[in-house]
Amino acid sequence: MVEVNLLPQQYRKQSEPTLWQPAAVGLAVLTALILVGVEVATATRVGNLKKDIDSVNGEIAALTPADQEFKALTQEKTQLTQITAIAVQLRDAKTYWTNDLASFTAQLPGGSGVALKSMTIRPLDAAALASQQQNGVYTGKNVTREIELSGSASSQQAVVNFLRTFENSPNFGVNFRSLQSEGETGQYTFNATVGLVKGDAAAPTTPADGAPAAPPAPGAPISSAEGGRVD
Repeated sequence: MVEVNLLPQQYRKQSEPTLWQPAAVGLAVLTALILVGVEVATATRVGNLKKDIDSVNGEIAALTPADQEFKALTQEKTQLTQITAIAVQLRDAKTYWTNDLASFTAQLPGGSGVALKSMTIRPLDAAALASQQQNGVYTGKNVTREIELSGSASSQQAVVNFLRTFENSPNFGVNFRSLQSEGETGQYTFNATVGLVKGDAAAPTTPADGAPAAPPAPGAPISSAEGGRVD
């Protein structure tokens, strides 16, 4: 089919070449290329990031055993530090009961007529010492431990002589408590506390009269501050 324009010349529309269509097509192509480039760049960046993440995860996996070992060692160090702290506290507060007994028995006078039935060793803190010194006990002596004594004696003078041996020593102090007659037996029972001055246990002394130290009476129980007994 052929179209014929029958309008007069002056009314006919002149057809001119249009440039916007190629430009629009070019712009669309350029936009598409840009979008493709951005997509490719983004995909490349994402791929590189994934590779970096995989690499880091690999390093983490490789370091996990070392990290676990480090945590275990840190925990062990903490436990050892706590144990060491407790051990130091126990060491600093430790009382050498054997040395205390050695110092005490070395001071015992021979042939004193006194038989000990029991002994209890206990620490004496500064507050308790100050309280006792206000009452005239252990005056001028830095007593750190006490030995609670109970025993029997052949006479009152035997008890006096026995306790005076410790009272006259710079390494001890005496707190006399009670004396009671046993009636027809002629024996006396007594209770007293002998205080050990700080530092005395390291150097046991010799009885004042030069006689050999007399151990407690056979079978006499000795108890520690914790309540344990040694026969």
